[in-house]
Amino acid sequence: MLDIDIPDTGSLRGDLIALTEQVAALVTGVRTRAVVRALASGTGLADDELAALARDFFADRFAREQPVFARAAARGELPPGADPKLLLDLIAGAVWVRAVLRNEPVPPGFAAAVVDGVLPGTG
Repeated sequence: MLDIDIPDTGSLRGDLIALTEQVAALVTGVRTRAVVRALASGTGLADDELAALARDFFADRFAREQPVFARAAARGELPPGADPKLLLDLIAGAVWVRAVLRNEPVPPGFAAAVVDGVLPGTG
């Protein structure tokens, strides 16, 4: 799987901004852009193979990101019942739509704007 850094900035907002910047780098990177586009379009691999690769990648990434949410919960930054997977889907989805589906640049400050729009109590 792709190596990712799990940030520990001292706040959920800071950690999510750092993760969002990583997602943006992944979907726009010179070495990864073609794979991301193939994944988004469903071309290049058999449907079952592509689905399995995507499922494994995102499950692995979500598992690695759990410490961000455990720390945030311990600091009282997440309301009871908050769904970390939904937060990540909303945040990463904004990046994918902008960069992959619309084929537009991800401007500076985009990660912070997305996180602030999604994070409970900050939007």
